[in-house]
Amino acid sequence: MSILIRGMEMPETCSNCELYQYGFCMVTRNVCDKAWTQRQDDCPLVEVKEPHGDLADKDKLMQEFIDSDLDHLQRDDWKEVIQIVADAPTIIEAEGSDNG
Repeated sequence: MSILIRGMEMPETCSNCELYQYGFCMVTRNVCDKAWTQRQDDCPLVEVKEPHGDLADKDKLMQEFIDSDLDHLQRDDWKEVIQIVADAPTIIEAEGSDNG
């Protein structure tokens, strides 16, 4: 499971991070040996650039589209829609047992 902290800026170094305290990362619970010069290699923070649209589940959207009644569309039309969904940018990577 993950959380999004609205309004938090991506820190350039661990020591500039709100989740850094007493020499270690409060999230990973690892010592931050590079705290003053950079973020740790195992830093779990992911930057979400603003503005951004809704963060949708492309796989679920694709499946709903495939399962829907496509009789009113020409074959080339729905192929194009599927390609648009497939090419949509990933804002936050998938996670969980089915996604690695």
